Amino acid sequence: MNTLNNRTLIQSLGFGDEKMYIELTTNRVLAVPYSYTERLKKASREELEDYRLIANGIGIHFDAIDEDISLEGIIRDFGSETKRINISVTADFLDKADAYAKKHHLSRSALLQTATMEFIAS
Repeated sequence: MNTLNNRTLIQSLGFGDEKMYIELTTNRVLAVPYSYTERLKKASREELEDYRLIANGIGIHFDAIDEDISLEGIIRDFGSETKRINISVTADFLDKADAYAKKHHLSRSALLQTATMEFIAS
């Protein structure tokens, strides 16, 4: 089941150094910086990984820091200059990018910056 009443839902979370990656049922990924909320910003990796999806994926509850965020709120804040939320391509894109970066001795960040600059220049 991809959606609940035709709604996009959260499917899973991943945690990077500066952002968490929220995989949606549409196979898109939202990149949300930990600075999105003060509690997320101050949380340790272990505290961040102590989460559960709320109501089949409409939100996330972080148990250790008692923080709730909703997909609706994240989408509402999308495009906010201060929140810095990004939407990316399909969920497997990061795996493919990591494999390519490793093969070519690049960091994921360097790979994505180079690809972005080439896209802008074209």
